[in-house]
Amino acid sequence: MEVFKAIVLGIIQGVTEFFPVSSSGHLVLVPFLFKWDYIPVYYSVMLHFATLLSLVTVFYRDIGQIIKAFFVGLFVKNVRKSNPYFKFSLFIIIATIPGVIAGYFLQDRIEGFFSKPLYVGLFLLVTAAFLFVGEYFGKKFEKRNENSNLEINGNLNPVIEGASQKTNSINLMVKDPELEINNQELKTKENNSGTNVFNSRIKRLNFISAAVIGVGQAIAILPGVSRSGSTISFARLFGIKREDCVRFSMLLSIPIIFGAFVLESYKSYNEVLSQDIHVIINIAVGFVFAYITGLFAIKFLLKFTKLRNLNYFAIYCIVLSAIVFILSLINKGGGFFK
Repeated sequence: MEVFKAIVLGIIQGVTEFFPVSSSGHLVLVPFLFKWDYIPVYYSVMLHFATLLSLVTVFYRDIGQIIKAFFVGLFVKNVRKSNPYFKFSLFIIIATIPGVIAGYFLQDRIEGFFSKPLYVGLFLLVTAAFLFVGEYFGKKFEKRNENSNLEINGNLNPVIEGASQKTNSINLMVKDPELEINNQELKTKENNSGTNVFNSRIKRLNFISAAVIGVGQAIAILPGVSRSGSTISFARLFGIKREDCVRFSMLLSIPIIFGAFVLESYKSYNEVLSQDIHVIINIAVGFVFAYITGLFAIKFLLKFTKLRNLNYFAIYCIVLSAIVFILSLINKGGGFFK
């Protein structure tokens, strides 16, 4: 594999691993579109590992808190009951199980799909459907929550205004400087508390929703079905905010990518070491570009999903799928799904 191809594949992996458009599908389609040789599985796994390091770089604080809370929570009852990071670690474990089962029993059976672009084009349509459905139901939940909040605020406003007026009149008569300083410090600590912020992000997550999201991740074993797209969309079905779905999806990918990396490294260890030095260099080049591009992709998607929905990516998947179908039909060599 030439250095230029390694750079292109690294960039493709870095972007598409986190964008809901299927990175594995793109690693199949790019060689197909440019008439390159299909890349070995071990190379694809190495690129995935590079994007895993991108995740660790961005979320290292949350990851550290989750790991710490999990192991401490195994022995400390209070942590198990009240620490949101411990709960989150359990959700991650539960959501990972379906993917592990699917990978163990189905990986050998679906490996043939990775050399058949038409299947990737078909599965991209599945990704588009997931994204459209997830956004539809996610918006319905958000509107319902907004309406209920407006009703609550409308009922409470007169009571709150009356209480605040009484409080203000008391504060005008009595002022304790030390008390004011302490209250300010408490407010600052509360506002800056990462635990409270994290807790608000996972309040709609539970064991059932985690299991369903895990099923979405298991389906993404198929090339063209986006892992991030399916997990985000399945999470949206439970009324979880889009940006929180994105964060959960990213953190959820860590165990499954790391597990695939370890397994494939064990299987391909001798094959990789027997390669020419130029192949090793190309792997390293692709790895670096996937890592750097992954950093930008993560930060971009976190900002993008606060302002825009994921239907844009669904449209992209449909367009790309159409291109694959058209080019495959034009190509005279072989049948439709051969």
